[in-house]
Amino acid sequence: DADGFVRGEGCGIVVLKRLKDAEADGDRIWGVVQGSAINQNGAAAALTVPNGTAQERLYEEALAQASFAPRDLDYIEVHGTGSELGDPIEVRAASAVYGRERDAERPLLLGTVKTNIGHLEAAAGVAGLIKVLLAMRHGVIPKHLHFRNPNPHIDWDELPVRVTAQETAWPPAPHRQPTAGISAFGISGTNAHVLVAGYKAQIGEAGQDGVQRSPAGSAQHVPIRLPTSLENGALENGGNKPRGVRLLPLSGKSSNALKDLAGRYLGWLDEHAAAISSDVSAGMSFLADMSWTAAIGRSHFEYRAGVVFKDVPTLTEGLAQVSAGGGITKSQRHEKPAFVYSGEAVDWSGKGQALYESEPVVRAVLERCDAAIREERGISLLDAISGKAQNEDDPLLLQASAYTLQCAVTALWSSLGISPGLICASGVGEIAAAQSAGAFDLETGVLLAARRGELTGSDGQDWTPGDVESFLEGVSIAPVQVPLLDGMSGQMIQPGTTPDRSTWSASVFRSPESTEGLATSADLGETTIVEVCPDGEFGHVRSAAKAYEAGLALDFAGLFAGEARRRISVPGYPFQHRSFWFDRV
Repeated sequence: DADGFVRGEGCGIVVLKRLKDAEADGDRIWGVVQGSAINQNGAAAALTVPNGTAQERLYEEALAQASFAPRDLDYIEVHGTGSELGDPIEVRAASAVYGRERDAERPLLLGTVKTNIGHLEAAAGVAGLIKVLLAMRHGVIPKHLHFRNPNPHIDWDELPVRVTAQETAWPPAPHRQPTAGISAFGISGTNAHVLVAGYKAQIGEAGQDGVQRSPAGSAQHVPIRLPTSLENGALENGGNKPRGVRLLPLSGKSSNALKDLAGRYLGWLDEHAAAISSDVSAGMSFLADMSWTAAIGRSHFEYRAGVVFKDVPTLTEGLAQVSAGGGITKSQRHEKPAFVYSGEAVDWSGKGQALYESEPVVRAVLERCDAAIREERGISLLDAISGKAQNEDDPLLLQASAYTLQCAVTALWSSLGISPGLICASGVGEIAAAQSAGAFDLETGVLLAARRGELTGSDGQDWTPGDVESFLEGVSIAPVQVPLLDGMSGQMIQPGTTPDRSTWSASVFRSPESTEGLATSADLGETTIVEVCPDGEFGHVRSAAKAYEAGLALDFAGLFAGEARRRISVPGYPFQHRSFWFDRV
């Protein structure tokens, strides 16, 4: 019945990338271009009269680049404008090339998306490509609409072709990927043809529940990174427990867009609820991939919300809050934060143990400090941090543990791409602060913290002026690399300057100040403050969420260090539509 094309409007976007690069980057791959060709009809009787011989040459040229035989092409997304003259020429040309040695039981399937959305002209070819890739993934070729009276100028009984007049399962091919050709012919006589094949997964493999039909990227190992000052020595992920708390970073260019995005994630979660709940471990890994994709696969705008969750109920609760307009922050700060090291030698063993078990960076720092204390003192710092030490109230262990945990948290922030713009501290925190500023190495610091604990005693006041003078005996102090507040003078020690030994020692032994007091002393004003202390796994992720909301540029890989994560299909950005029609006069 067709006699001419129906115009449509639209556009299509695909990303082309070398296969090896896409695999290395963990990209979600929909298909692989096997061959392509472009040619020209040359002189013709009229603009609307195609050249069958040119089309045959076009197909042959594309096939010469492909890794399969003509008979192994499953489907062609034909140009198919509905022209009474042009369609027969195209079908005969395709049959002449792709019909060779074809099994009669496996005809070449034909169809076009133009029956669904019209002829998009410049975007017609990419629309056909997108249709083909989706059809491969779903394992179903959509129905070719309005095909009631076949064109009488095509010898349907003799040619090895069939129009997909009904929804058609993609022909199975157990030993190869699905294959298809896409044609686009310009009115000026330019012809283009692309051959594509599926990628790895069999057709329809993406899910049996009709939901997860988008490809996932290959698993990417996320490296473990320590600060430059701690990079010597081996670093492994062995023995770490799976992380139990995750961060889903959401953002938008407006608060309404962010609310809509949270709503989309709630819908996404409902769609995948059955698959997630069927296997708790696999479900949490899938949600970790969701967080990974949202973190490294999306741009991050000024309106932000960090949803911290440990399971589906807490994720649902957090998303519902954001969807209702709660927990949304307009980020403004981009400067480096101030790191504040508390002087309180409190018992952080429980919270430190949780981080030791789940974070390889923390484990590396704690084990290095433990080795130094064992060699020097013959006692176990790890036992103290895990709560197994018999003398857990020993000031030496408490202060060495406090120092170690503060250094571990500093390294953890470094793995997130967050380093201090300036540092202030008091009490035993002065030692971890100086180490963070580059004054001495990790092992030197833990021995100094143990020495301070030994000298100050249980009440922190048993030290003498002689202890201050001898505190740094045999210890070399290097110039600091980050501005460091001198606790005694209240002046900032600038990068490249070596702290005065006697003044700094006196600072180490002075009474601890609160975080608020230190912030006032340093005149931090509106500077973002990071209080460096362990707060367990949930507290760590919550702090990362707050840093994200404040506008700090997180390196999200630090939240997945040591894991293998994949990019998966997650909700896209909810563009906020605006109308530009004039009001009726």
